[in-house]
Amino acid sequence: MTEPIRVGEALPGVLAEAVDRAGHGYDRWAELVAQAGYCHHPIRLAGRVEHADRQSGEVRTVYDTEREPDGVLLKGCGTRRESRCPSCAATYRADAYQLLAAGLKGGKGVPESVAAHPRLFVTFTAPSFGRVHSRKAQGRLVLPCHPYRQGARCPHGNRDGCWHRHEPDDPRLGEPLCPSCYDARAQVLWNALAPELWRRTTIAVQRALGRLVGLQEDGLRRLVRISYAKVAEYQKRGAVHFHAVIRLDAATECRCPGCLAPPPDPFTAGLLEEALRLAVPAVRVPCPAMDDGGSSRYARWGEQLDVRNITRDREAGELSAEQVAGYIAKYATKATESFGSGLDRRLTAADDLDCLDQLPAHVAKLVKAAWELGGRPELDRLRLRAWAHMLGFGGHWSTKSRRYSTTFTALRRARVAFAKRRRVRDGVPLDAWGRAEEDQAVIVVASWVFVGAGYETEGERWLALSAAARARERRRIAREELTTTTASAAAA
Repeated sequence: MTEPIRVGEALPGVLAEAVDRAGHGYDRWAELVAQAGYCHHPIRLAGRVEHADRQSGEVRTVYDTEREPDGVLLKGCGTRRESRCPSCAATYRADAYQLLAAGLKGGKGVPESVAAHPRLFVTFTAPSFGRVHSRKAQGRLVLPCHPYRQGARCPHGNRDGCWHRHEPDDPRLGEPLCPSCYDARAQVLWNALAPELWRRTTIAVQRALGRLVGLQEDGLRRLVRISYAKVAEYQKRGAVHFHAVIRLDAATECRCPGCLAPPPDPFTAGLLEEALRLAVPAVRVPCPAMDDGGSSRYARWGEQLDVRNITRDREAGELSAEQVAGYIAKYATKATESFGSGLDRRLTAADDLDCLDQLPAHVAKLVKAAWELGGRPELDRLRLRAWAHMLGFGGHWSTKSRRYSTTFTALRRARVAFAKRRRVRDGVPLDAWGRAEEDQAVIVVASWVFVGAGYETEGERWLALSAAARARERRRIAREELTTTTASAAAA
């Protein structure tokens, strides 16, 4: 996360730019920075907003950037990547939490009765592509990484075991015991096929559920539907795994979240878990054949399948809706840049591979494997070179079924409407003739021109990042006070 620099560390030129910005028009500029969510790289726009009366056709200008400092409006970049903009990523993470929580306990247009539906929190992992350093713990006891017989070595002459008890911040975690034994190409192909593997899994779970109750797939669809929301996360070894909320709903004619109903009695969380454990080991995706004379390859899930029940009330060993929503939303802003800043953009030429020195050796090997495989004609449809910076994974990081809950678009529109009501008198936005905008008596015409991205000077950027740091601190204090007040009220 980028932190604002100290005044004593700023160059004289930067200080002069900051002083110049803090002069005339600073208050309005600070308001624009706040309205942009304290974005680190805002988009600068020039233009105007006009209202046209539907009856008379008269047009009046209600906003023009010529009245703003520097003649531009600042808009947040909207990225979900925390490494690029912590402020916009925090907004995305908060939206992800609201979306997930609405599908677990109701709200945002979802009935509260959804909290009584069968719900599972499931983690799908990748298979093994070779031994890697890992931390194994049982409570406070940390076990050796890979205890193996003394003196055993792999075909490449490296030790075939590791007796270290790794700390959580050990840089060796995720690194192969023997880089030559590790199948980097297979892992890249698995990452590329993971979205298709997930799609087939959703189909297989539904079919397994039908077999358990003695119904064909079309008959099952008349009774229940499976809804889900998931996010993808990178393990330390660079393989993708999925965290998903899977929920059972009654089949209804309307597919909107507001018409959800609980499933019939035979369909419980235990039955859904049984269907998962039957379907997941059997799902596999064939890899496109390669002209290397090797055997056919298939993508499948790893042996580790973690299934946890989500309860309405917190019980021993089970998870609550708030815990699951917070846990999954935490990974919504993470990506491959956690391995190094060299993976924050696409690789466009072979020369970009020479700039991977700052990455861990294992991650750099995966990127090069993706680039090499992407040059094979038989693998064109996987677009491995386009996703080499993502270690082959080209799927969406956060996906959900249509009926699970609300959408990011609806949440953003609600946030914009709330901001407009907060800025006007009495909380009622008015049009250019003083009528309520909700009457829809006017047509809104907006004309915008892209001026640039980022702040114009380093001094402006320093002031904006300082304001962003203060805003984060205020939010942290507010969250702590809310948590303390809620805990006190519950104890009382």
